[in-house]
Amino acid sequence: MNRIKQDNNTHPASKGVTSKKEFNLFFAKYYATFISFACRYCLNEEEARDIVQDVFVSFWEQRTKFNSLLTIKAFFYRSISNRILNYLKHEDVKKRYASDQLQKIQSEEFIIENVIQEEVSSIIHMKIKELTPSEQKIILLSLQNKSNQEIAELLQISITTVKTHKMHAYAKLRVELKELRYLLIFLIAQ
Repeated sequence: MNRIKQDNNTHPASKGVTSKKEFNLFFAKYYATFISFACRYCLNEEEARDIVQDVFVSFWEQRTKFNSLLTIKAFFYRSISNRILNYLKHEDVKKRYASDQLQKIQSEEFIIENVIQEEVSSIIHMKIKELTPSEQKIILLSLQNKSNQEIAELLQISITTVKTHKMHAYAKLRVELKELRYLLIFLIAQ
């Protein structure tokens, strides 16, 4: 206990860490200690280093708020603990999400839904290839959620031309994809 008290009073940072030189001395002396502290929470060393470095950055940004080594160290231990807890909570959420996704992927409904989506997408793209080159470009850009204005700018044509090509393309696709409606009804009924 006396050693800690002595350390807190004789360390160059005992009155605070405001200059770059004081910061470098503090970093050199305590970085390994803080990494070791972070690793106690079952983190691997790389994760611990990331968290401790983030706390050093955060400390540097608000270094003038601290006027003693004791308050600086308290800030580091508390900040590291809080960040680790947030990190572990986030990891837990990711694991639960991955588990939910795995169950979903393994379900028969998921497989059927994806088969239908792939088949429909394949048929639609085959039918789009039967359109004129201009209509193909416009429809493919529409499928990328581009507005008529954006399509006109990209293709350097007027908005009216875009709308006309779209109207013709949709009319052709509507006829061509009529059979798709029956396929969908058949697949969904399975």
